[in-house]
Amino acid sequence: MPKAYISTLDCTKVIEDGNIEIRYFGQFNTERHDHEKAQLISPEMSAVYLYSEKGSFCIPARHYAYVDAQVKHKLISRSPNLKLKTIFLDLNKEQYPIAHWGNIAIFSPSNLLDNLLAFGVQHWSDKELKEVGLASLKKMLSYILVSPLKLHAQPPKSESLLKVVEYITQSISEQITITSLSKHVNIPERTLSRQFKKETDITIFQFIKLSRMQLALELLEDQSLHISEIVYRIGYDSIPTFSNLFKELIGISPQKYRQTFL
Repeated sequence: MPKAYISTLDCTKVIEDGNIEIRYFGQFNTERHDHEKAQLISPEMSAVYLYSEKGSFCIPARHYAYVDAQVKHKLISRSPNLKLKTIFLDLNKEQYPIAHWGNIAIFSPSNLLDNLLAFGVQHWSDKELKEVGLASLKKMLSYILVSPLKLHAQPPKSESLLKVVEYITQSISEQITITSLSKHVNIPERTLSRQFKKETDITIFQFIKLSRMQLALELLEDQSLHISEIVYRIGYDSIPTFSNLFKELIGISPQKYRQTFL
C-alpha cells in the first residue's frame, strides 16, 4: 500500500499511571510525539516500527519495547492486521532500577508480563487492587526485562552516509559490498567504514544485516511466502545462514517465530 494511503493515528492525550490500552489496527503511522509517562509497547500478529532521534527500531510480534518518558518517537505499522498493547507508567528511576535500559529498548516476549497486563485489563477497575498490582509490576519489571535485543540502528547525520543508507535499503536483495558503497558516494572504503561506525555505532555490515532482518520480519507475516523466497528477497542465498543470523538477533528461528507469534 502506498505510504500516502496509510492513515495517521491519533495518540492518547490524557494518560494515568497504569493505563492499559489494547487496540486493533491496520496500517497506520503516528505523528512524532512523546508522553509524560514511560510506556511498554507490545504488538501481536505483526511487527511495528518505531523511529526516534535515538535510532530506528523494529518491535517483532509479541516482543516488548520500553520507551522512556518524554522521548519523541513515532510508530508505523505496515500490516493490515495488528493488535497493539500499551501500558503507561510513572517510573521514578531512583526507586525502580531501569536506568540501564536506556531511552528505548527492545526485549524478548514475556508470558508473565502478558498475563500481568491481561490481569490489569480485567481487574484494575478495583482501585485498591490496581494500586497494589501496579506497584508489584513496577518492582518486577527490571527482573522481567533484562537483556535488550540489538534490533536498532542509530541514523547517520552526514548527507553522504544518508545516501549510503538509502542505497542499502534500495539494494537489499542484492550483494552489497563496501566497494559498491564506496563508489556510490565517492568515499574511500576505509574512510567510509570508519565514518559509518563513528556516526551509527555499528559497522556497515552490521547495519546491512539488521536491515535485512527487519525486512524479513515483515515478509514472514505473509504466510504464502516460503522461507526460501524470503531469503532471496533479503539478499541471502542460504537458508541456514539466514536462520542462524535471525536467531542471533531475535532469539528464535524464523520458522518458530512465524509458527509461534504470527
